[in-house]
Amino acid sequence: MKIDKNNFIWIFSSAILAILLAVSIYLGISGWYFKTDFSYTTDLILGKTISTTIKKNQAQGISFNIDGSYLSGQKLPQIVSIKNEEEIDEIYLRAKVYIYSGDNKTLNVNVEPTVNWNKNEIDGYYYFNNLLPSSEKVTFCSNIVLDENENYKTDTKYIVSIIFESLSKDESPLEFWQFNPINNLTTD
Repeated sequence: MKIDKNNFIWIFSSAILAILLAVSIYLGISGWYFKTDFSYTTDLILGKTISTTIKKNQAQGISFNIDGSYLSGQKLPQIVSIKNEEEIDEIYLRAKVYIYSGDNKTLNVNVEPTVNWNKNEIDGYYYFNNLLPSSEKVTFCSNIVLDENENYKTDTKYIVSIIFESLSKDESPLEFWQFNPINNLTTD
């Protein structure tokens, strides 16, 4: 079989494209497979004040890293605050805190909430016990307390995540959250 000049260009181009496709597939798969926990990083630093904002009927999350050198039960200083971005509406707030270990496992963690936050032991959320006025800011916690029943590996980075959820003052927290943070009513 004789290969003429036109066929050679098409065969050469097809071969190069096939090689590039194979290399990109290999790098894509191997890059994901060899990814380690150390690549889970955030710009937020433990100990620095963290502020975020939220609007009515939204969820907002913040995350920061800690390494495994901390001991179970240790108290880590961390001030976290949240601001109501609404110009008119007051909102209900709740927050959930957990640690992600990178191996698809979440670990228990607690915070030392400020005076206006209370933890509901049934669902594990912290509830702001008042309506947050428009354009106002409230501090959620001053310290994060690592759970005494968890074990942390020194060679692992962990992600502390705090998820804030809000409801408009016109919504019923009892209906959506099965808990009214102002009246401390729970459903059966």
